[in-house]
Amino acid sequence: MEEELNKKIEEYEYQIKLMSIFQDFLIDITKKLEIKELAENILKFLNESFKIENCSVIINRQRYLLGNLKDEKLIESENRIIKEVYKINIPYIVKNLKNDTILFDLKNTSEESLLVIPIINDNKIITYVNIYDKPENIHKKDVKLINYFLSKINYAILNSLEYTSVKDKSITDALTGLYNRNYFIEKLKNESMNFKKYLSLIMIDIDHFKNYNDKNGHQAGDYLLKELAVLLKNNFRTNDIIGRYGGEEFIIILPETDNETGMQVCERLRKSVENYNFKFKENQPNKLVTISIGLITTVSREIEIEDLIKEADTNLYKSKINGRNRATNSIIISKNLHLK
Repeated sequence: MEEELNKKIEEYEYQIKLMSIFQDFLIDITKKLEIKELAENILKFLNESFKIENCSVIINRQRYLLGNLKDEKLIESENRIIKEVYKINIPYIVKNLKNDTILFDLKNTSEESLLVIPIINDNKIITYVNIYDKPENIHKKDVKLINYFLSKINYAILNSLEYTSVKDKSITDALTGLYNRNYFIEKLKNESMNFKKYLSLIMIDIDHFKNYNDKNGHQAGDYLLKELAVLLKNNFRTNDIIGRYGGEEFIIILPETDNETGMQVCERLRKSVENYNFKFKENQPNKLVTISIGLITTVSREIEIEDLIKEADTNLYKSKINGRNRATNSIIISKNLHLK
């Protein structure tokens, strides 16, 4: 009898402690407008409240981690189970990643269980929480309680998503989704002051874009700009910074990239565009859509960003007058020393 009473007291104390943690969490999370901070708070709460050590949160197609969950098979496992959760709008448990029928062909080596909980607002899933644990432990977790707590933060997630949407519109080009010129210049200023060894800048112009617009119409021109923007995203690293400079011109920052590597990047991109099957390319000279490229690399923080842009633009112009569909490069050592 006494033992049973003690258990009840312990359970009661635990619930009080849990509610206190949750109240603090609710107060704090409402202040988190950046999605990354909000996701990190969710992970921290799950860890402190339910002793969850391995978990991921997916918000706005971005994945945030707690623990070692970078394995590609785990990511694909999550994606598949998320598709199932999307159909039913309720939590879903995979008892064993290694032998689950949906995941069997992945040949997971991990035998962990996976619990996927959707956070829902107005019958629409806005976040997925993916919790990993050993099969013998996963059913000990209070899924209903976790789900209840997570259901109470949907408004905070919506606020963060709205904030991100408004912020993105203010810094991105409406047509291509790339950074707009003003925001790109701010990013270039920051990079120019903080790089360690090298800073490379690329300027790109679509060859014979006026011809493409005149022959195929302005909607086709918009298509070409959007399609090229996608190609640019696919050809650069996540830490490279891509912007639309104006018209058919694009501009890219390559942090900590030397001139030789920068030229390799330019050549790879040039070939990628030349070989891409753009609509109406048969109406272009040589029946190809191509780009001309100017590359500049600096090792000096004394160089003004206006001079960097001007030099990249000069190299772009040289590519144009020398036959288009090529890249021209140079290096700025100091204000008065340029290497071609």
